[in-house]
Amino acid sequence: MEIYLSVVIPVYNEEERIGQTLTALRNYLDKQTYAYEVVLVDDGSIDATRAVVAQIIQGWPACKLLANLSNHGKGAVVKQGMLAAQGRFILFTDADNSTPIEQIEKLLSHINQYEVVFGSRHCPGGKIIIPQSMSRVWLSRMSNLLIRWILLPGIYDTQCGFKLFQNVSAKEIFQRVTIKRFGFDFEALVIARVLGYRFKEVGIDWYNDGASKVRAGRDAARTLKDLFKVKGNLLRGAYFK
Repeated sequence: MEIYLSVVIPVYNEEERIGQTLTALRNYLDKQTYAYEVVLVDDGSIDATRAVVAQIIQGWPACKLLANLSNHGKGAVVKQGMLAAQGRFILFTDADNSTPIEQIEKLLSHINQYEVVFGSRHCPGGKIIIPQSMSRVWLSRMSNLLIRWILLPGIYDTQCGFKLFQNVSAKEIFQRVTIKRFGFDFEALVIARVLGYRFKEVGIDWYNDGASKVRAGRDAARTLKDLFKVKGNLLRGAYFK
């Protein structure tokens, strides 16, 4: 049977959260009429994440784990999972389930008309149910304004970790992704635009997880560096190669 939907989840030191996320995923996906797969990609966790996942996926053949022995970065393991996924449509989402899997229905309703459909906290229809701290909100909005100004005008939210791709567009885009950490989100959208793919931003419900592993200052600096790297790649025409 053809796999209709692949769900790719990057994981790193998620022993405490991944069980709840996978339970929510399975409860939802098992009720659907289509075939699916869940592809977990472990980014060299140093806690018990792999052991927890191995126990959970026993008797769940639709779920598999790709394990890396060292840390490469979120962008690197999302790329690995996207290239390994076999579904007609491929979603990547975060291990904290900050966007509940039920929100996929909002994206699936557009995916036959657009090669890329991505969730947004800030476009019309987007709802932040549990907000971040004010300092994180400020930093996030400033980063988003820079990304929009330098790379992606007209997009409200490039960094929401809930993006759906048609299979062919996923492979074409992610084989060109070079950013190994958080900047991969906007790089993927830049590549989609360069390749002429149609994309649509869709408002979703989003719940902040207070246990987020994002470190605002450090990761903002990395993202700024990635922003200018992508701009340089774009000016050189690197994404056409």
